[in-house]
Amino acid sequence: MDNSFNKSESEEITATTKLNQIIKTEKQTVTFSNTNANFTMIDISFTDERTDDSIILGEDLLEIPYPTTVKPFRLAMYETSYNTWYEVLKWAEKHGYKIVNKGAEGMYGGPGAEACMNPNGEGAEPKLVEMPVTLLTWRDVMVWCNALSEMQNLKPVYYTDPELENPIKNSTGPSSTLLKDYLIKPGQVDNPYVDENANGFRLPYAKEWEYAARKRPDATAISGRNVSGDDSGAMFSPTAIEEMNGIKFPVSKIYQNYIWWKLNSAGEAKLTASGLDDTTANLKTLTRNNSIGTYRTHLSGGKLPNHLGFYDMSGNVPEWCFDYNVTYGSTNKFHTMRACRGGDTANQSDALGQFHSSGNQGGQLVREKYAGFRIAQNH
Repeated sequence: MDNSFNKSESEEITATTKLNQIIKTEKQTVTFSNTNANFTMIDISFTDERTDDSIILGEDLLEIPYPTTVKPFRLAMYETSYNTWYEVLKWAEKHGYKIVNKGAEGMYGGPGAEACMNPNGEGAEPKLVEMPVTLLTWRDVMVWCNALSEMQNLKPVYYTDPELENPIKNSTGPSSTLLKDYLIKPGQVDNPYVDENANGFRLPYAKEWEYAARKRPDATAISGRNVSGDDSGAMFSPTAIEEMNGIKFPVSKIYQNYIWWKLNSAGEAKLTASGLDDTTANLKTLTRNNSIGTYRTHLSGGKLPNHLGFYDMSGNVPEWCFDYNVTYGSTNKFHTMRACRGGDTANQSDALGQFHSSGNQGGQLVREKYAGFRIAQNH
């Protein structure tokens, strides 16, 4: 795979702000021969001479939001599909990789009653196209990204050694009961050496993820209270404390056009952005699983995209990020949890930061039932 973009096939969105901060997006699709597996990367860069852009992480959500900057990067337009995951997993297992959890082709059911949409269970041959993969640990995803990089003849990102010569190929790590006694050492699966200059695929950093979720083409950002893509207002009403402090903001009436979550994920869906039938009846037929019902994951692209062209940044499946789940700006370097962003279809809370901000949502290094991910790459 050529790591550069074909400009003739790119789609660009440009706009100008008072400060001449302009965001440019270009798309490139990576396909796998003789399969339905593929993914589309959106390259985020700037049309002027700037080398980075600013964003306030947790804006309107955290009591002390965190200003930072983001350099150009690439992020997948959709959440990683199970059929793409499966093709790379098969290749990886033939090339010296060990990925502990094999992934599930979608999930349904509320908390405590989750089940795989594919009745053949985890790691089974795909029955659908563009259904997000779930039931993964952060470790599984990180190692899978290395496999995808090697599969595409790119340099992996995560290593066991400071010389960056031995890519991490095994996602085995301590169980949840042992995490509290686990000393995280450099080069272990939970603390890899990172080649910041590699051209391979990786997990996004939390600041990149929030940038993609909240930024507009003119480089302004929607409020951290809003669902990704929704300019009209917050997903939830002001809290009693906010009202007592005189904090007021508009509340959206259209946020469900952008998000799958508990209050609508059991409903029928229109065709996805790529024209796939996402109705429950069709999924039951394709999977031969008549039990599919409430609080289910949906095929990618069934809701409206956000301002930069990304789908499902809010809801559907929560997405692993690379960062340890520490408070923005914290001097702590390690944690037994990693950041997870985006919320999911069984989520019934409109608590702060559930959908695309704040840094208060994380997952253990062990498996999360609904967790998936979105592929990232250096610019």
